[in-house]
Amino acid sequence: MDTLVEWEAAGAIIDAGGEITGSVPVGAGLAATVRIPVPGTKGLAIELTPRGWRPKGGTTSTLFIQDATGRRHLRLDYGHNVATGRVDFHWNQKGVAQQFGLGNHTPAGPGGGALYHGARYFRHAGRLLMVVGVAADTYSVVVSDRPFRQLAIVTGGWAGAWAGCKVVGAAGAAGGTLVKPGGGTAVGGLLGCLVGGASGYWAGKVLTTEAIELGEEVVRRIVEEISAREYRDNSPLGGPRPSSGSAVPSAGRAQ
Repeated sequence: MDTLVEWEAAGAIIDAGGEITGSVPVGAGLAATVRIPVPGTKGLAIELTPRGWRPKGGTTSTLFIQDATGRRHLRLDYGHNVATGRVDFHWNQKGVAQQFGLGNHTPAGPGGGALYHGARYFRHAGRLLMVVGVAADTYSVVVSDRPFRQLAIVTGGWAGAWAGCKVVGAAGAAGGTLVKPGGGTAVGGLLGCLVGGASGYWAGKVLTTEAIELGEEVVRRIVEEISAREYRDNSPLGGPRPSSGSAVPSAGRAQ
C-alpha cells in the first residue's frame, strides 16, 4: 500500500497489476509531435509533418527528415516515380544526399510501404495520446488537495519527457543511420524518442516528488528547531524542551 501511494503521489497511472502506464501516452505523443534531432547532419530532425512549401493539394509524403525551414530534406513519398516510371514508395531529397547516400527518387524498398503507412497512423495516434496525457495530468492537478505540489510534479514529468525524447531519440537516430540511412534513421529516432520520453516522464515525476518531500522535511526540521529555541529562550527552567511523555519535576519535589 505504501508503494502504491508513493507512485500515485508521483502522478503515475497504475493499472490493476500495479504496472505504471501513464508514461506511455506521453512518450508516444512526444515522438509524434516534436523535432527529433539527427546528430551530424547540421540541423536535420525527424518529423511527421512538413515544413516550408507544400503543394496546393497537400503533401503525399508522411515522413520527413528536414531542417527548420524544410529546404533541406529527405522525405518518404508515394506516387509516380520519374526514376522508375512506376507508382511506388520512394525517397525524395534536397541537399541531404551526402548525409544519407540517397539520391532523389530512390525507391524505398520492400519496407517502404510499411514505414510510409506506419508514419501516417503514428502521427494521428500520437497526437491523440498527447491530448490524453495532457488531459490526465490537468485533471490530476485540478482534483488534488495540494494542486501546486501536483503541478510541480507534473511539470517535472513533462520536462523529463522532453529531455528524454530529445536525447534518446538522437541516439536512436544515429544508431539507425548506421544500420540503414533514411528508414533506419527515422525508425531509430522515433523509437528512441518514445522510450526516452516515457522513461523521462516517469523519472521526472519521481525525482520531483522526492525533491519536494526532501524540501518539506527540511522545512519541518527548521520549524521544529526554531520552536525548540523559542521554548528554551522563554522557559523559566531553561534547558532543552522536554519530549512528550517525559516527566517534568515539580517545584516541591526533593531533588
